[in-house]
Amino acid sequence: MTAALPDSFVRPSIVSDVPFIGTMHATTMKAALAAALGHDLSEELERQISAEELAKGWSDSISAPPSPAYRTLTAVEGAAIVGFAATAPADQALAGAPEDNPGVMEILALEVPRNNGRKGHGSRLLSAIAEFAEKDRVTEMQVWILVGDEAKTRFFQGAGFAPRGIQRSLDLGAERVTEQCWYTIMTGDDHGDDAGHNHG
Repeated sequence: MTAALPDSFVRPSIVSDVPFIGTMHATTMKAALAAALGHDLSEELERQISAEELAKGWSDSISAPPSPAYRTLTAVEGAAIVGFAATAPADQALAGAPEDNPGVMEILALEVPRNNGRKGHGSRLLSAIAEFAEKDRVTEMQVWILVGDEAKTRFFQGAGFAPRGIQRSLDLGAERVTEQCWYTIMTGDDHGDDAGHNHG
């Protein structure tokens, strides 16, 4: 007889999650940037991506969000925090959506470290986001993905997202990476696929 797997679910983030979220975000950000660059990060860039600094920003987002439309969610497996996501209204100057269609939700983060991948945590986070989007009468969701981050690209493509046709560049010292905007139109039954992911 095999033991039952620990309960896995998504809940709103709380302040005590912040150190874990900071650590996870630093881990996934470094992995995503390395994938986009095609090589390991420089020592200087490694130092700049600090779990402590990222945690400070998430602490503010969780304890004092600008409005109820800003949300941070935590994925849990048993007693362990295994992923997180954050959403906000999209900046219409960057969204690329028609001006008469302001109901665009931006996924600011959807992060599951590699060691917690392939267990459905990413899909559960995306399903929770879609439920809030429906509640908020959002018509589209969008996310910026680093070009070269194939794991995250596959995940969102599998969930029905497509390139919007706009991109932006980020300077990393002497190097530069590109982010591409992906989007999906809400149909009322948008949920992530059941496959987990291990992306940066």
